Amino acid sequence: MSEDQINVLACANRAYMQHLGVMLTSLLSNNPGRPFHIVVVTGNGADGEGEKLRATLARFPGARLSMRGFKPDPTLDLPTPASYTADIYTRLWVQDFFGPEVDRVLYLDCDMVVVGDIGALWSEDLGGKLLGAVDIPGATRPAELGMPQGYGYFNSGLLLFDLARWRGDGALQRVLDLIRARGPSFADPDQDALNLCFYADRRALDYKWNVTTPFYKPSHDLRLSPAEVEAVQREARIIHFNGISRPWSYHSRHPRKPDYYRYLEQTEWRGFQPSDRTPFDMARKHIGPLLPKPAKRWLRPLLGMGEG
Repeated sequence: MSEDQINVLACANRAYMQHLGVMLTSLLSNNPGRPFHIVVVTGNGADGEGEKLRATLARFPGARLSMRGFKPDPTLDLPTPASYTADIYTRLWVQDFFGPEVDRVLYLDCDMVVVGDIGALWSEDLGGKLLGAVDIPGATRPAELGMPQGYGYFNSGLLLFDLARWRGDGALQRVLDLIRARGPSFADPDQDALNLCFYADRRALDYKWNVTTPFYKPSHDLRLSPAEVEAVQREARIIHFNGISRPWSYHSRHPRKPDYYRYLEQTEWRGFQPSDRTPFDMARKHIGPLLPKPAKRWLRPLLGMGEG
């Protein structure tokens, strides 16, 4: 294995394979010349979507793609809230998807677009910490979970694993034990458990490596100045379309939505049209912003008016 090879883990079910194709295309397009080993793990099989992914990445000679099937042992009885599937836990088995010679892995969610070079991220000094991750600014979850004061709550959509320590410290079992003990009370079981287990064993990475939707559409007090938010937007290297502002939805008003479609056209899913792009939805999207606020409030439940 080349010492400068970047090892990437991604986990996707069949429904998210298109978005994974976009994320990986954006990653490889913005990191030419870097060698990658990309492991894609699917829980329900990829079928023809997997072949589309292989064809999409074939034009990147520096990328080696491995596809694996995996499902958590059902006897673990891991909780899956209504908006989730068991796929949220797959990343926790990262040690099983790479050989013993691999000691560092970058996990990336499928709903991301990479817009810059990640060399500095890959070479980040973790200072002996088990993993690196980016805080959710202004998160209230630490207090809700009973975490000690002074520790941030990180988003688990990007994780830089010290895989040697993950294996050696039995990290997988620690997380699974906590999920089974407290998981039903967690809003985001995998993310909450990772934070509770490793809040003191995590290197806080710069916001630019995981710029989540609140930086563009604030849902809470970020506890950052307007200048700080603007700097993160300007310096962003990885855009994370988490929450409801999905770029593959016609109604999404996320300002970085065009980035998704720019890379989409370089994949085998080019020409995709959102399922909610109907004449009715088109009229609703364009007329909605012109309505006065009282009319919007009255019409929203009747017309299903979403964001914006």
